[in-house]
Amino acid sequence: MVRRGLPIVVAGMLLFFAGCGSEAAPVAEQAPPPNADQRELVREFNALLHGPAIDVRFPVAECTTLPRRTRFELRDSPQRIAAARAQLARLRMPKSDDRVRTRLDEGLRLIAEANKLLLAWAERPDDAETGECGQSTDNLRDSAYDEFHDLAKPHLQAFMAKHNPIAAQTRATTWELGAAGLIPRKALSSG
Repeated sequence: MVRRGLPIVVAGMLLFFAGCGSEAAPVAEQAPPPNADQRELVREFNALLHGPAIDVRFPVAECTTLPRRTRFELRDSPQRIAAARAQLARLRMPKSDDRVRTRLDEGLRLIAEANKLLLAWAERPDDAETGECGQSTDNLRDSAYDEFHDLAKPHLQAFMAKHNPIAAQTRATTWELGAAGLIPRKALSSG
């Protein structure tokens, strides 16, 4: 007969006594609260990014057209992104944030290109000869949309890594990567 209970009891007692040290467990260090300049920069970025934000949801069913409003927003996207990029260029920022500005600008430029391809896919007519629908996922992959979107990702992620923690501390809008660029994600409220 094998005694299985004893090793479990011994292991439990070891864990119990291992946790009874006199030192308190280390507490994760919190970031200092954002200063006035950081809070202002968060507000400026949020105002700048709300203009070109488009929340595109790809239809689940194959060959389903994007909604008319989404297609309109995609059609208008290059002008809105150009306006945001111009506003970004005029934005007064500390020299230490120049890299963030450059990465965000490049990410927005690439998203503008990706959105042009996404719109072309969304408006692509069905093939009369083969009967293939214009909005097939194969056609989207063939359009090079993914390549531009993938090139934009690291630039936009670098911006989010700098912006989102400060925005979350101030309960401002944070951003996430969507199909057509950055989309707002509201800060979580506590309680």
